[in-house]
Amino acid sequence: MYFDPRGILFFGANVLLLHLCLMVNSALAGTSIYLFLLGPMLVLPALYMRHSAYFLCILATGLWVDAALPTAFGLFTIGFLSAGAIIFPMRMRFRAERNYHPAVIAHCTNLFLIIIATASTISLAHNVSTFWIQLSITLLLSHLLLLGLAPWFFNLQRLLLEVLHLDPDPEDLPLL
Repeated sequence: MYFDPRGILFFGANVLLLHLCLMVNSALAGTSIYLFLLGPMLVLPALYMRHSAYFLCILATGLWVDAALPTAFGLFTIGFLSAGAIIFPMRMRFRAERNYHPAVIAHCTNLFLIIIATASTISLAHNVSTFWIQLSITLLLSHLLLLGLAPWFFNLQRLLLEVLHLDPDPEDLPLL
């Protein structure tokens, strides 16, 4: 398999984002507010890396998220790989060097991951009205916070690529 050192950097940044998200959710536990900010984790690996290196990075990230969150094991690993399988072939259409397209992809991915997390728990609480209110609040607050967090996270990843003298340009993209 092809090894890309950027995969380690992207995985480390994903671990940092998950850790920060879990810390904020722990602090907000008394208010019954939960933030779901997993969308940005797979955007830049899917847009920057080759398929084999991207697969390893996203697989490790998905397993890490599954171990940290209280859902069925494998849910987010399969979700990350599924979302990445959709993003990866279409990456020629997105401009990865700016934050607009990656932020839109992060919002779509976050919504997809919220939907699969909800679908996995829907049988337990589908007729409880507070479940739908809580889901709406989580969805609204997560996407509002994602408006500022996603560009920061993408800039952090690009800065780390520059600082560590790794290639900051996406691979396998045609030159325009």
